[in-house]
Amino acid sequence: VIVLRLIVLCIFLHYRITNPVRNAYPLWLLSVICEIWFALSWILDQFPKWSPINRETYLDRLALRYDREGEPSQLAPVDIFVSTVDPMKEPPLVTANTVLSILAVDYPVDKVSCYVSDDGAAMLTFDALAETSEFARKWVPFCKKYSIEPRAPEWYFAQKIDYLKDKVQASFVKDRRAMKREYEEFKVRVNALVAKAQKVPEEGWIMQDGTPWPGNNTRDHPGMIQVFLGHSGGLDTEGNELPRLVYVSREKRPGFQHHKKAGAMNALVRVSAVLTNGQYLLNLD
Repeated sequence: VIVLRLIVLCIFLHYRITNPVRNAYPLWLLSVICEIWFALSWILDQFPKWSPINRETYLDRLALRYDREGEPSQLAPVDIFVSTVDPMKEPPLVTANTVLSILAVDYPVDKVSCYVSDDGAAMLTFDALAETSEFARKWVPFCKKYSIEPRAPEWYFAQKIDYLKDKVQASFVKDRRAMKREYEEFKVRVNALVAKAQKVPEEGWIMQDGTPWPGNNTRDHPGMIQVFLGHSGGLDTEGNELPRLVYVSREKRPGFQHHKKAGAMNALVRVSAVLTNGQYLLNLD
């Protein structure tokens, strides 16, 4: 098809050049120059189609180059952003699965940081993230021990496949059953938080220490940052460090534009720059 079009194009240009318009020579010359320019542009655009380049990522080669065993990892730090606004429209369980998948990623734990933006300043999101951080202490080592994929528990346990395939460890069946039971209990706790949040108390939400939740007024509240996991957080059940997990709810005041999603992303970038300052930013929306 390309060859046929090229032949037609050459015939057309030959006709245009050999048949000038004498009574409007300047306009004819200008139009021919433009047609030749567009023809050259089209020809240059066809070259990649003759020899297309397919790029693939080989994780084993990257590991051999940047993450050699016994040597400090040379992989770049990555800050991963997760954004949410209204937990009633964006189920906390979905957000939790996204966070768990990030925390269990096959990457050096000291170079992965997960920042969750709660632009609605909802105490439900904060409490659900606290539950998620506790469950992550069990889920992350399970994923890394058995190379679990997908790493989101809701999707992993919903798969209709033979989960014994390629799993040679004798303890896998026992650990999987125990983990599935733990996840079902985790879902019950999160769903209980959602049910409790359906009715807002007249005096507003109260935190466990008895102080009012700072985000009771979603349009007028201070900024909130809570580090759940990481260097200052606890370890997993195997005694290993976990990736950093940070809750962020930016400050909002009446009379100041908050610019919705763009403002929330800007706040995440500023917080991550202070805490971890990863070389790469990945936004999961």
